[in-house]
Amino acid sequence: MSLLRPKSFQVLIVIGFGAVLMPLLVTMIAAEISVSRLVDKGTDAVYRSVAATDGGRIMLERLVELERKSRQYQVLKDPQILSEVAEKYDEFLSSLEHLKDLAAPQQQEVLEQLLVEAGILVTALHRPAGVSTDLDAFGDLNERAKAVYFNSYDLIVQEVEAMQSHAGRTQMVLLWTSLALITLTMALVMLFAQLLARPVKQINKGISRMGAGDYEQAISVGGPQDLQFLGERLNWLRLRLGEVEREKAKFLAHVSHELKTPLASIREGSELMMEEMAGPLNPQQREIVHILQKNSLQLQKLIENLLGFSRGQALGENGSVVDVLTLVEVVMEDQRAAVLKKELKMRTSLSPLHLQGDQDRLRILVDNLLSNAVKFTPVGGVVELSVGRDGDMALIEVGDSGPGITAEEAEKIFQPFYQGCAPCLSHVQGTGIGLSIVREYVASLRGKVAVEQSPAGGALFRVWLPLAVEDIS
Repeated sequence: MSLLRPKSFQVLIVIGFGAVLMPLLVTMIAAEISVSRLVDKGTDAVYRSVAATDGGRIMLERLVELERKSRQYQVLKDPQILSEVAEKYDEFLSSLEHLKDLAAPQQQEVLEQLLVEAGILVTALHRPAGVSTDLDAFGDLNERAKAVYFNSYDLIVQEVEAMQSHAGRTQMVLLWTSLALITLTMALVMLFAQLLARPVKQINKGISRMGAGDYEQAISVGGPQDLQFLGERLNWLRLRLGEVEREKAKFLAHVSHELKTPLASIREGSELMMEEMAGPLNPQQREIVHILQKNSLQLQKLIENLLGFSRGQALGENGSVVDVLTLVEVVMEDQRAAVLKKELKMRTSLSPLHLQGDQDRLRILVDNLLSNAVKFTPVGGVVELSVGRDGDMALIEVGDSGPGITAEEAEKIFQPFYQGCAPCLSHVQGTGIGLSIVREYVASLRGKVAVEQSPAGGALFRVWLPLAVEDIS
């Protein structure tokens, strides 16, 4: 298991948090070590400075005591005092040796000279009686010892300066270390954010494609093994949904084809009866035959819708240049009987435009919209149909004065087999796929469709379709 390809998404999250926290921990540890060293160095500097000052003072006191005892012996010549001189010299020697360990190299040479000259003076006291000893040299020794004592304060200044210099270097090291580790932390955050987000985006993209009806492109999910397994299950679901869609289309095509055969016989028989091939018809019989013809025509349209839906995306977007004005007039002529029967008022505003596409599909598209408006418009109502230009697109609007649709229905009305809550004012109940075919055909022509509330109170369907090249200015 690699760090970037763990077995589970949870492990990847833990690794990510650990990697992001690691530079911060390193920064804290480095800061702790640097501060500890700085404190130790400062403490040592204070101890050395205090010890050097105290040692200089003791050395000076021992030298003064040695001089006093030496002068007493020079006057009294008492052997007991001479032994005390030796003791004071040993004490002076001990303080001098202690101070040499703390003093700077140049001061160590001065201390060494003091030691030698003090030893010479003490040795001179052991001369035979009658030989005079000059002890005035102690005055020079005292002056130089005082100079050493006062120079010990310079050691304090040097230690303070050294500590400040070390503190400055430590501060710079911590600053650059912090900047480097902050940069590393940000890089790790971005890296693991990408590693965490990428498989989620891949899953979301795959689900979105399936939701849009694209079952052809395989779903590939990287990252941890559990997310890869989830991607494999989504891929399996994609294949199953694609198979279901194909079976559904096959079933609809088969059913529609099977229905067309008896329907053709019914229409042929009703036409023969209307032509009185089997004998004359009385008015009541003629009315019955007319009802048969009318409903068989309606049934034929329903079957055509089923066939159109079953082959929805199978048709390409190629075709010829279609005159929209002529096409709309043909559709209006087909709907004339239904319009007259319900005494509807048709309000039209048609512009001569041309579209590039399949003429049959465009006819079915407009026919489904217009028949839907006629179906839900009450007797004596108004149906509006307009064709105009909206930039480089043709805009087809079909409105009615029926019950309209709610916002919730507007989101579902283009789904296959969905039938709204509004009562149908036609004798024949629809299949719920007419508007689904509209959506499929519009999408195949690279257009778009929308529905909103009509100014007349009903529904207003708006379809945008690309204009033919000859109509694009």
